[in-house]
Amino acid sequence: MRNAALKPKAPQAPKAPKLAKTPKALEAATPGKTPKASGASQSPASRPSERALAAPRRRLPAVLAIAAVLALAIAAAVVLLPRHGQGGDALRAAATVDGAPVTAAELAQAMAAQKAKTAAYYRSAYGAEDGPGFWTTPLGGETPLAKLKRDALAETVRLKVQQLLAVREGLTDDISYGAFLKRYRAENARRAKAGADGPGVYGPAQYTEAAYYSLYNSNLLGELKEKLQGGMTWTDDRLRAYYDAHAAEFAGQDAVRADVVAVSYEPGASLSEREAEQAAQSVAAKLDRGMTAAEAARGYADAAKVSAVALDAKTAREAALQTPRLASGVQALRPGERTDVFRENGAYAVAVVTERTPGAAHPFEDVRDGIRARLADDAYAKLVDEAVKNAIVVVRHGVYDALAVDK
Repeated sequence: MRNAALKPKAPQAPKAPKLAKTPKALEAATPGKTPKASGASQSPASRPSERALAAPRRRLPAVLAIAAVLALAIAAAVVLLPRHGQGGDALRAAATVDGAPVTAAELAQAMAAQKAKTAAYYRSAYGAEDGPGFWTTPLGGETPLAKLKRDALAETVRLKVQQLLAVREGLTDDISYGAFLKRYRAENARRAKAGADGPGVYGPAQYTEAAYYSLYNSNLLGELKEKLQGGMTWTDDRLRAYYDAHAAEFAGQDAVRADVVAVSYEPGASLSEREAEQAAQSVAAKLDRGMTAAEAARGYADAAKVSAVALDAKTAREAALQTPRLASGVQALRPGERTDVFRENGAYAVAVVTERTPGAAHPFEDVRDGIRARLADDAYAKLVDEAVKNAIVVVRHGVYDALAVDK
């Protein structure tokens, strides 16, 4: 039977917010009707006077000036829209999540963030390198571009679901990308006016669109998580049960002893850097055959030095600063296991663990708040997972299919 205290009050399915009307500046212009002629050709007597003809001439410079300003405004708006291959207007919906639009711009940003990860996957799985034709060549039954877009959409759906939850919780009333762009432009205008040293101006002098979108969502989702977690409570019995079930995670750092063989190549050493690396590899091979560090280092005279190190909760910080590769290398090793050969502080070295003592467990009272925070994080993640699972996602293929990878 589930403990009722474990499960926060399940939220109602988030309602899609009403979509804001498209700003008039973004609406497609409707060609006007050609006005009808007011009459037949005019007689000389009915023609306008020279004074009447002069008025439009005087207004012409003003009209041209207004047109120039409008042209600059339109150009500025175009510059603010992100590039996303051939996806068309960045404010068009590539998909909807419970009725809320996911614009081409939002999906393009997610694609940019996922691009390196996707390329790494195909490099590892198929040995394929990012180059001409890479994104559109099928590999394993799917093109890298198709996988990139699918993964990016999944990330964007998760974000949009949380934005909808933020609307439900009253944290915002407009999650449209158009509303975000207004905030983005207003923030950069504020920064430009205040200057780099102005009051309340921290970070870059001007945000990029992608950077500000990330910051905006980070703040919004942080508020959402804090509000939802504020209503989550767990009994001490539940917290202690978690503590007992994860005792190893609440133990202090293990004390590790290791023997280190370091072969120096610093100026004045008897071996060159290449020779020192070869010597260290030879020592590592001897350790694998069961030799001790002292036995494995014999034959290298003063070039190879053997030392014993002890790492525990008291010495870990200093070791991490002075010998970070050694400290991290032995952390997860058991007695008899060795590190790979590594280069540090002018030497090639290899370490073998000789002893390991489990760290003492932290008292429950010391970690109670940490357990509560962990349970709250898990509960929030499950709440979002459930909302994503129940979300209705509709792909607008006319926009989605046209998205491509920027070069």
